[in-house]
Amino acid sequence: MDAQFLDDFFAEADEHLVQIRRELLLLESSIGKAESDVKVVKELFQCFHSFKGISAIVGLKSAELIAHAAEDFLRLLRDRKAQLTENGLEILTVATQKLEQTVAAFRSRKPLPGFESLLADLKDQCRQWSDSNDAPEKPARSSDTAFLALEEARAHGRLLWKFTFSPTKALDAQGINVNSVREQLLKIGEILKATPTVKGKDTLIFEFLVSTRETPSDFPSWEAMGVTVEPAEPEQIEAPPAPSEAALTDETEHNPFLAPSHIVRVDLKRLDDLMRITGEMVIHRSRLETQLGLLNDEKNLNGVREVSTGLGRSLRELREAIMRVRLIPVAEIFARMPFVVRDLSRQTQKKVRLKLTGEATEIDKYLLERLKDPLLHLVRNAFSHGVETPAERSAAGKPEEATIELSAATAGDSVVIEVRDDGKGINPNAILQRARKLGIETPESLDNDSLLKILCSSGFSTREDADLTSGRGVGMAVVYTTVRELGGNLTLDSEEGRGTRFTIRLPLTLAIAETLIVSAAGQTCAVPQSFIREILQKTETDIQVANGIEIVPYREGVLPVIRLADFLGLNGNPKAKLYLLVIVSDRGSVGLLVEKIVGQREVVVRALRDPLIQVRGVAGATELGDGKAILILDGAALTGGAVRPPERLRLDRERKEMEAQTA
Repeated sequence: MDAQFLDDFFAEADEHLVQIRRELLLLESSIGKAESDVKVVKELFQCFHSFKGISAIVGLKSAELIAHAAEDFLRLLRDRKAQLTENGLEILTVATQKLEQTVAAFRSRKPLPGFESLLADLKDQCRQWSDSNDAPEKPARSSDTAFLALEEARAHGRLLWKFTFSPTKALDAQGINVNSVREQLLKIGEILKATPTVKGKDTLIFEFLVSTRETPSDFPSWEAMGVTVEPAEPEQIEAPPAPSEAALTDETEHNPFLAPSHIVRVDLKRLDDLMRITGEMVIHRSRLETQLGLLNDEKNLNGVREVSTGLGRSLRELREAIMRVRLIPVAEIFARMPFVVRDLSRQTQKKVRLKLTGEATEIDKYLLERLKDPLLHLVRNAFSHGVETPAERSAAGKPEEATIELSAATAGDSVVIEVRDDGKGINPNAILQRARKLGIETPESLDNDSLLKILCSSGFSTREDADLTSGRGVGMAVVYTTVRELGGNLTLDSEEGRGTRFTIRLPLTLAIAETLIVSAAGQTCAVPQSFIREILQKTETDIQVANGIEIVPYREGVLPVIRLADFLGLNGNPKAKLYLLVIVSDRGSVGLLVEKIVGQREVVVRALRDPLIQVRGVAGATELGDGKAILILDGAALTGGAVRPPERLRLDRERKEMEAQTA
């Protein structure tokens, strides 16, 4: 089939599976009740029904069969002919995971997983609650059972017919499509095989092999539906090959992300092009402002300045409109994680509850796609390394059920994602000994930053043997590298016996930001306005020293000070009047001392991905229209412990002053 056609299928299949997972979590509250939540059951029924239809279109018969069997069970729940039990919900959950595995295998062109035992379980559920005269209709046969169905039809002397459906826009407007044709065929017989075929450039037809007890009647009505009917010799259906070992086992690790990364209902490349063009327009406008400032003020430039202002306003609206399209909620990732934890719990004796918060937090689609694997690994890592067994938790005075919390929140122009567990935490000595055994360079003392550096070293693992969730020595290295490539940072907080927290901080987007342009010691920098609470005027006499740290009185307390010149390693010029930018983030607050405020500017953010030039406190670089690159400061890092303690900077400044006096 056409690649674009399949991309649409994978994207739509992923949307249905996301919705199914959400509704299954809501359905848990109906276990044991006389009536299930009808609204949730109807939503699930519709999702499985739609999934069945799109699977039939691409010829994915096993997925079609599973979805149809789940639909039969949900029909009984919807019609109040069955009650939901724990076993029933578990079977629906397994069916969802099997659909994930089937679509993933289909996409990667691998052998499809076995499904016969699951199908039997779903039919057993229906059989338990259905009357003998109210049995669910038979679905289309899958490719694995088509051969047996054909043999059965021959043995019972049934007639075989070939129905060919050619969909058109006119038929679709009348409500005639592949699903409605399929339902009509199921009324007269059993579908043994259904094959979609592309003929010509854009023509798609569907061929159905149907076994019936009698000759179909009313041929004109079939022709009116765009269906041709003719007797069929049995098409050659080969006996299915024996499934491979990977297809038979349920232990095969699968990735729950199915949608193509370049599809967001519109092609992401087109949005990238729009954002690139917008960025170029922002730079051109900056050049226009620069050139206007160089012209003779005596000339009447009011009209040109009005054009420049209008252009800036339109650019801002264009940028915000594009960003609204690119931003999507992190729930797209978060919704998959409960099933990952549930699957891991089934394979072990651990009891774990996953708590999700901040699912409505929005982030750039590109960033979200890159974060899928890192977040999946962090959740698996928390389950495997952080969470103890129920016996160990009881001995430590903890509830038997552990909690893994996955949260997201916005902080200025950044999004903060945390993966926290209430497990055993990290043993620094054990990490140190393991690192030395693996030949990894270790520091003399271990703090959280040093621990994170060791954990993210390539090849490091605390496990001798790999299991299904960890022990490969590559996961944390990939997490750290991906976060850094996206212009963010990864931090670790762990308390032995209490738990561990990994924090990912990323920009909401890698595009354009509102900044304040400042300078010190002749060096110009940009500070994102979202981190700036206020700007104060200060003099050198306002700055005091406490325990080797420069501070200024601020409101009812004090504020630590970072001199921009010192941070950049430059000699600042003595000024009678300085400007103090109060930088605030969720980590705290700090005062950034600068010599000059140039003005406000909208800038295009360029991430610094080369590890040789990445510096704490620097988020990226940009240009202001004159062709010169300037640094964009990271407000979150400036307020963190990594760059805040100015003791070393103060000593360096005193040393330089003494050298200047003696020279």
